[in-house]
Amino acid sequence: MSRLPLYLAFIKIKLNGVVEYRGAFLLTSFSKASVWVTEFLLIYILISKFKQIAGWGTYEVMFLYALSLASYSFAGFFLFHPCMKLASRIQSGEFDEILTKPINPFLYLVCKEFSTGYFNNVIVAIGVIIICFNKLQITLSAMNLLFLVLVLIGGTLIQGAAFLFTSVPAFWITNNKALIDLFMFDLKRFIQYPISAYSKFLQVLLTLLFPYAFINFYPAQYFLEKNDFLMFHPLVQFLNPIIGIVLFTLALMFFFKGIKHYNSTGS
Repeated sequence: MSRLPLYLAFIKIKLNGVVEYRGAFLLTSFSKASVWVTEFLLIYILISKFKQIAGWGTYEVMFLYALSLASYSFAGFFLFHPCMKLASRIQSGEFDEILTKPINPFLYLVCKEFSTGYFNNVIVAIGVIIICFNKLQITLSAMNLLFLVLVLIGGTLIQGAAFLFTSVPAFWITNNKALIDLFMFDLKRFIQYPISAYSKFLQVLLTLLFPYAFINFYPAQYFLEKNDFLMFHPLVQFLNPIIGIVLFTLALMFFFKGIKHYNSTGS
């Protein structure tokens, strides 16, 4: 904790860069935000045409996607660049430099590589969540707001764990890009829609083996007052924070195990 100001200083440097080049930042943010707005519009058009998917209406599906996008973006602030660059750092020997510093290598990486490119994602996602609450006539009571914050924190931890679990194998294998693409992006696309629309195999896969459904599908039902828990107990709607803490703790342990396995290139 004594080094906390040092870690925060790295983030401050990144934020100062935004202030320095605010025009470029705003232009980039606008273009990225436009992409996400288009994504939500496509979902709106698609679901409106078919009325519903597996009993979920237009704004309910948009709510699912918004929860996923928000938690992914919060995790991306800290973990996208450290995890995406990990393999190249290991291969080039650049990771040696990180280990020579008398500070926690994980905290150093996530703060030094803090990305400012996710602010637009968060703004769009939160905006869509507010629209969905309004359209679905969900009262944003203190209890709902508290649970929403917990769900976003839990979802962020699950997304962060996914970043780590898919990138850390770079300590053992030469190229882990295919692994990242499959489990971090391709498989997670399924939770953009209610998993009750898929086969039982995928439902179990996304609940027990790769628990992405806890990011949005199960906790969303607390707000939507749905009873679409498949073959699982209704209590699964409250497990998001617990699943997040457990998975992220395991992912951190995996990260430091990878460091122990790391052999310097000597360069």
